[in-house]
Amino acid sequence: MLAEERRAFLLQELNNNGYLQVAEIARRLNSSQATIRRDLFALEKEGLLIRKRGGAIRASQQVTLELPYDVKRVQAIEEKEAIAEAAERLVEEGDTLLLDAGSTTYALALRLLTHRRITVVTPDLQIAVKLAANPNITLICTGGIARPYVYSLQGWQAAAFIENLRVDKTFLGADAIHPDGTISNVNIDEVAIKQAMIRAARQVILLADGSKYERTGFFKVCDLSDVSLAITDTGISPDMLNLLHSLDVRTITVEPKRAEND
Repeated sequence: MLAEERRAFLLQELNNNGYLQVAEIARRLNSSQATIRRDLFALEKEGLLIRKRGGAIRASQQVTLELPYDVKRVQAIEEKEAIAEAAERLVEEGDTLLLDAGSTTYALALRLLTHRRITVVTPDLQIAVKLAANPNITLICTGGIARPYVYSLQGWQAAAFIENLRVDKTFLGADAIHPDGTISNVNIDEVAIKQAMIRAARQVILLADGSKYERTGFFKVCDLSDVSLAITDTGISPDMLNLLHSLDVRTITVEPKRAEND
């Protein structure tokens, strides 16, 4: 397992349980305890956890640091695939779409490669590279300043471009969704872009796996009530499901497909 995959796994364990033990994780990953301790040291330097004797605990329920794309893409893989599969079913021939930057929307983009006669606008460079391979898709990049290690475009240019659009559907990502119904983001420079995406769309579809719920982000993007539909997985808590229903947000809950050796 690559270092980035191990560290994504460690962060996922902390997100789910709040703590982890070096010996147990080393056994599960078939790695040495020294390797796991080095991973924990690196993640602690980034402020993502607090090392304790024999293990580590989650630094906070608040999400304040943005993970590099190479780390995010190996987190909750099965959940993102199941969410993307459900999202793809909502795309119709002739649709105009806004795809937010992120690893879940990237999973959706991979599924759009076989579609015809759709228009996709995105600030995500990874999505743009993939969809450019299909001549039957009209692909538009927003413009803006490229962000290293995250592979997306940001800045007033991106937000201003989107402000002039009117699309059928926006597929929106999120860093955190608070129990009070606030959808928030780590990077303030993305907030105006996401808000423009929401205003531009006839239908706003939130793609967020269960680990994103009951978290606190740094900058508010919108409220759950601004979303037309939420697609998530069975990892979401009953309390958050009840909140979505109380806000009359239509919700699709998917079951991730686990590998046979899980």
